Amino acid sequence: MSKILIIGNVLKDIYIKLDDRHNDFETDQQGIDWLNLGFNGAAHKFFQRTSVYGGAAVSFAVLHRLGLNSEILNSRVEFQDGEVTWLDQPDDYRYIFCHKDEIAYFVPSNRKQTDWSMPSGTPEWILIDRSTTASNKLVEELKNFLKFSPTTKLAVHTEKHTTPAGQQLKDMADIVFLEDEPPMHPPVEIVDKVEVTPPSKQLVCHISPRKIIFGDAEESWSLSKTDMMTHLTVYSTIVATILGVISVGGSPADAVLWARINAEKATIAGSLSAKKLQSLAIEEREKRQNLQYTTQLIMAPKKGILAMDESEQKLTARLAKAGIPGNAKHRQTFREIIFTSPDIERFLSGIILSAESAKQKIDRQHVINYLTNRGIISGLKADQGLAELPETGEYYTLGISTLFDRMRAAYADGFRFAKWRAEFCIAKDQPSFIAVEKNAELLASFAKECQLAGIVPIIESDILQDGDYTIEQSAATTNRILTAIFDKLEQRRVDLKACILKTNMIINGKDNSTPAASDAIGMATAAILKHAVSKYTGGVLFLSGGQDSKVATTNFTAICQNTPFPWPISFAFGRALQEPVMLTWKGDKTKIRSAQAALKRHLENNVDALRYLR
Repeated sequence: MSKILIIGNVLKDIYIKLDDRHNDFETDQQGIDWLNLGFNGAAHKFFQRTSVYGGAAVSFAVLHRLGLNSEILNSRVEFQDGEVTWLDQPDDYRYIFCHKDEIAYFVPSNRKQTDWSMPSGTPEWILIDRSTTASNKLVEELKNFLKFSPTTKLAVHTEKHTTPAGQQLKDMADIVFLEDEPPMHPPVEIVDKVEVTPPSKQLVCHISPRKIIFGDAEESWSLSKTDMMTHLTVYSTIVATILGVISVGGSPADAVLWARINAEKATIAGSLSAKKLQSLAIEEREKRQNLQYTTQLIMAPKKGILAMDESEQKLTARLAKAGIPGNAKHRQTFREIIFTSPDIERFLSGIILSAESAKQKIDRQHVINYLTNRGIISGLKADQGLAELPETGEYYTLGISTLFDRMRAAYADGFRFAKWRAEFCIAKDQPSFIAVEKNAELLASFAKECQLAGIVPIIESDILQDGDYTIEQSAATTNRILTAIFDKLEQRRVDLKACILKTNMIINGKDNSTPAASDAIGMATAAILKHAVSKYTGGVLFLSGGQDSKVATTNFTAICQNTPFPWPISFAFGRALQEPVMLTWKGDKTKIRSAQAALKRHLENNVDALRYLR
């Protein structure tokens, strides 16, 4: 008897890729394309037509490629040279029209009900495919079969909203593959009494267009429709792959990783073999296993980070303020002065680049390759600006929806860490609970997506200096924000040993008439971070936050004097290191070496503060 028995309808999918050069398409205000399909005898053109077996046939083909013995109930096939030949007519037809990256379906109004017949043996698993049209009769007959076959397990692939019969199948299942947006963290429920109920043994795998979550295992994925693959085909590929791996004793983490790879690499012609999936999964694991090692390199003793990730507009304004023309040529020259400074690899483990600076070339080398050859790790700014929270007027950070694809591309380009900044203000009723929760969730999502892509995340929590708040207010607010962030990191199961916090020093607002002494800043910052930051964190970096170079170094030194810390600490300064270079250079070619010497002095001063650590 087969290891896995599939219950579902075998469909024939007819894919038609439309030709937008010869058809009448219109785009509405939402960006959706509409085809004027006149039934007046007009001819509508298409590039390509492909027909394949779909529905339960997809699950069968995936399991077959994995080398697993499976069959579809009430369906006859034969194998010739490893290929599948279907001996029966399909149960239904679907017509799938493809235009650019969008798809429209023509499906039967009356779907054929899925019939039950007694299998010839006892399968280890029964998979209810998403193509199944469930009836009460099917449910009752399946219940009877499982009653007399207690070793058979049931897996059900379904949408979030289903029929009453479909709901009964979900309730019976050992594993439910649910097409929905997965919960990012468990909801908090307040109850007035506790009822002791046995825990559910049912496992649920959530599948959405961007995520696969199965227990503690999580993967992000993306679908390219260039070969007319649809989410119907891909979801079935994901389900069959996960069930196939689980059925042979694989872990949920292995199953979800294989499923992600299969979903992204499979084509309409077929999915990947077990051998190919295993090879690609090994490559992916090796990339992720380097995360903690990369974190240790970033937090190397007696080295810090230089932030060069400001936008073109901000750098232009700062150059102009220093009396330097703020054009692309001078921006590039300024960066080259810093990147080519002698001996900076003695003081810097990494540099955070902006989109513009990442495109530069130095000595005919891509800047990432140039820095790598000097022993400096390249990072990038991953967030894409701010948007206002309508409830409070505060801000949250943009860029999460495209993050995973961007991080995978960044890894391929040579980046090994990325930074995401959350901005907070201290004012009346601010930061609000809404702003803290929203930004903490985004930071945790950023960290998770980075690690899935093989990138070390640097999560930045920055309290602006605007205002007249006291150091006590800064301490309380920092503690509240960091506590929320680490709660979210734990909920998203982020590997903290491969995660770095970049945070503000605890200082008073710049409008406060009584500035805090550096000793007080050092003690308060050290105390709050030791309380709020998990001891498992890979490292803590301090941002200068608008302080001038001398003040930032003095306060950083005061923090270091409150050793020991449970994690490595260092600096990640931007303006505090760049400004001395700008003010020394001032656009004069003859002063480039003096500007580089100024950078070296300020790097030495900050690295010197690290001597207090033990």
